Amino acid sequence: MSSILRRLLATLVGNTLIAAFLTLLGVGGGWLVNLLISQCIGLSIFGMCTLASQLFAAGPGRLLAIVAAVPVGVAIGLLLGISLSGVGWDNWPAVAWQAVVIGVTLGVMGSGFFYLRERNLALAAEVQQRENRRLEAEKQSLAAQLRMLQAQIEPHFLFNSLANVAALIEADPKLAGQLLDALIRYLRSSLARTRAEGGTLGDEMTLLTAFLDVLKIRMGERLVYAFEVAPELLAAAFPPMLLQPLVENAIRHGLEPKVGGGRITVSARRDGERLQISVIDDGLGFAQTPGEGIGLANIRARLAAMYGSMARLELSSEVGAGVTATMSLPAEVSS
Repeated sequence: MSSILRRLLATLVGNTLIAAFLTLLGVGGGWLVNLLISQCIGLSIFGMCTLASQLFAAGPGRLLAIVAAVPVGVAIGLLLGISLSGVGWDNWPAVAWQAVVIGVTLGVMGSGFFYLRERNLALAAEVQQRENRRLEAEKQSLAAQLRMLQAQIEPHFLFNSLANVAALIEADPKLAGQLLDALIRYLRSSLARTRAEGGTLGDEMTLLTAFLDVLKIRMGERLVYAFEVAPELLAAAFPPMLLQPLVENAIRHGLEPKVGGGRITVSARRDGERLQISVIDDGLGFAQTPGEGIGLANIRARLAAMYGSMARLELSSEVGAGVTATMSLPAEVSS
């Protein structure tokens, strides 16, 4: 229902209540006369104020136009009401001058109310438009951050992988082929994820599997990995490229520097209406509180933009006992 139609219906109801009020007070020319004149005055004020609001832009000019439209509407409505009621101008002052005073007073109050209400609605619409523009800007910023994050992760990973392929071509052609196949699977999954606006936890696990397969061939027995994710959680909505930086950090800073390598586990569970995802490694850990690298800062910024205070990323570590990165966010099923 449009704003004008809502105000018209409210005006009709208000006019009827004014007529009933005047009749109960014993003023005016009876129920039918009061109702007719009240509707004529009220609708005339409504029509003139609506016309003024359409002709003038929002601001002081519109307010002055509406104020000026009220007495004009009263005059038109009074002329029309007296003519239609048959009371006659000679009898009008003795019949219902009180009705005019009360009706005009309530009409002015009603017009002021609707003006302020429309102004508040206009301001609310403007605020909403600004918020939509802000959200769109944040969305574009997140997309840029995602591309930047991808650019940060892929170069050294690709160069190292391709260098390993080149070294294995003569030493172990079969293993070189396996590494190249795994790298192609990773690039295909990575491209699909970074171009997608949404996706599922299953999509992210497919990307991580391809990523870890490449690293497994490079690190050999020094890397062991496992996924502990219930099948029903694979359909949960999950933004792209939130987990790979955590896995990449765990391997680069925790497992690769460790002589014997280690194990990395990616687990996911549902806790009520929340999704809890952990990346756990038994690498070197942190000597002190984990720092805020660019990857981690980007993850936290994306979580804050998408979920506000409803999502968080927490890191815990012990020297020589590895790092646990836990992400908590609302559980949603992908459409």
